[in-house]
Amino acid sequence: MSEAIPKIDRRLRDVEAFDPQQIAERGDPSIQALEHKLEGLLDAVFPPGSIEHNRYKYAATTLDTAGYNSFGTPLQEVITGLYNGKAQITSTWSSIKEGFSEELGEQGSLTSGSAILRAYQGLQVHSEIQRAAGDLFRDTHYAQAIVEAVKALNALVRLRSGVDDKDGVALMEAVFNPSTPVLKFNDLADQSDRDEQRGFMMMLSGAVAGLRNPRAHRLMQDDPERALEFIAFISLLAKLVDAARRR
Repeated sequence: MSEAIPKIDRRLRDVEAFDPQQIAERGDPSIQALEHKLEGLLDAVFPPGSIEHNRYKYAATTLDTAGYNSFGTPLQEVITGLYNGKAQITSTWSSIKEGFSEELGEQGSLTSGSAILRAYQGLQVHSEIQRAAGDLFRDTHYAQAIVEAVKALNALVRLRSGVDDKDGVALMEAVFNPSTPVLKFNDLADQSDRDEQRGFMMMLSGAVAGLRNPRAHRLMQDDPERALEFIAFISLLAKLVDAARRR
């Protein structure tokens, strides 16, 4: 859509510059040339055969809208039809451009509550993270939602590992240490496997140290978009924990 908008602007300028009064006959090549450009634009914006392509095929590309008769169409009717075609094409492409601009604005403005909520609802959040943080996030308590999500992750690691005498970073390092793991993410068959194990351990430790602890010890206001990304990250970690196997 962002690439289509300047292309639409160029063709709209071409349409605006087209002067029907300069046409001496209906077969003037400038008519076909401009319609050919508009057809190329339609193909570039909407794939041929798509619903949108079929919907706009006439209104977005047809400059010559005058009727036909067996005795020949008077030139003045042709000129009037060209003016009508210009207006129709301009209106159609302007409407398409406006729709694209609105859609891009919604995608780029995740700070609005409705857009954030739609994005959150589109995530497949881990059930335990959803249970702990879902209502808080929907009520815009973003920092507390992050804290509760990490707490749920911590509890999940305890449950899956059976290690209940440790918490936070110490828990993650005890459970996922590549040397003596309680839970492992792979077969630990070679250095690559051990690097992956260590990397996931550090990600889990980082979630506790970087996301939970600062918010648990001081008042913080989280940006909605960043909070959404943090929740998605914590959910991913929970899914990795679910997939890990006992050593």
